[in-house]
Amino acid sequence: MFHKKLKIKLKEKGKEGRILFLKDYLDYLLRNDRPLPPDFPTFAREIMGLDDRRGFIHIRIWHEKSELVEFAREMDYEYRIDHYD
Repeated sequence: MFHKKLKIKLKEKGKEGRILFLKDYLDYLLRNDRPLPPDFPTFAREIMGLDDRRGFIHIRIWHEKSELVEFAREMDYEYRIDHYD
């Protein structure tokens, strides 16, 4: 199985957009009684270190039913899923 690329458009560009993304993700987890992933500190560092390509960040996922896809849909982020070659 090959991983996919989730491309999420940030609501603001740059560092502020990534911080808002992480705040929204934490809010989503708490409001839906989801556990905080054990690797969340690593995830947060990864998000803060990503380049925003024309306002989009690219995150690797394994399937279209990923929690991150559900989060993006529920929190009204513009997104798309691409397959790696």
